[in-house]
Amino acid sequence: MAYNYERKIKTNVKRKENMTTIAIANQKGGVGKTTTSIELAASLSTEGKKVLLIDFDQQCNMTKYVGIDSEPPTINEVLHGDSPIADAIRKLDLYDVIPASTALSAADRSFTDAADIFLLQDALEIIRDNYDYDYVIIDNSPARNILLNMAYIASDYVLIPTECDAGSLDGILAVNTDLRKFREGRHAFSKARIMGFILTKYERTTMHSDSYKELEDMRDVIEPDAFIMTVRKSIVASETKVIQKSLQEADKYSKPAIDYRKIAEEVIRRTA
Repeated sequence: MAYNYERKIKTNVKRKENMTTIAIANQKGGVGKTTTSIELAASLSTEGKKVLLIDFDQQCNMTKYVGIDSEPPTINEVLHGDSPIADAIRKLDLYDVIPASTALSAADRSFTDAADIFLLQDALEIIRDNYDYDYVIIDNSPARNILLNMAYIASDYVLIPTECDAGSLDGILAVNTDLRKFREGRHAFSKARIMGFILTKYERTTMHSDSYKELEDMRDVIEPDAFIMTVRKSIVASETKVIQKSLQEADKYSKPAIDYRKIAEEVIRRTA
């Protein structure tokens, strides 16, 4: 495990006791998890926070969208103990990134020891001890696999992006079920709670208003203290993926860029 030998790293950085780890999750694909991960990281950075973004999805979409490659070392090599974290971190203008690898698709076959579920948590302890990040954001795949379980255990909070359809809302229930299992089961492995729900591609229509109300009802049952915020629909959000820039860099006055900055402000308020 990477944890064993990387504990020997010596730096002048004081342990970051208040580092906050946030998993971006929904067990429904195409709801804006990767966009939310990138934009939250960029928006927190514009508020003066130091952010590390981890691509934890074997599809490597976030890695591609920010303009870096999936060549080793990636988070895969870190988890296997084949590379120190320092070598996997890539520096970008607004935040740092640990890329994903397509090799993560074999995670369920690779990480079979009972203790492997804690590998990401161990890696983040190394980061906490040796770096000065305020936030770590984990972009997850929708797959219900060992990687997603690692993220739940390693995180302090979960943010759930969702669209205005039944499948996306069902994905929220699946996340809540798994979180409760890890937090309230016989062995309480996780302290993560749902911090908020983000209704993406939002428009002022009857359907979207109804979905917002349905989400409120769901929130009141599963996590009453969680916030609900919207990100307005705009073509610019898709265009930024092509130019490999965040909305905050490409068009900070666009509607979704403004919405994500408001979400970042709420995240900061709740984790201060």
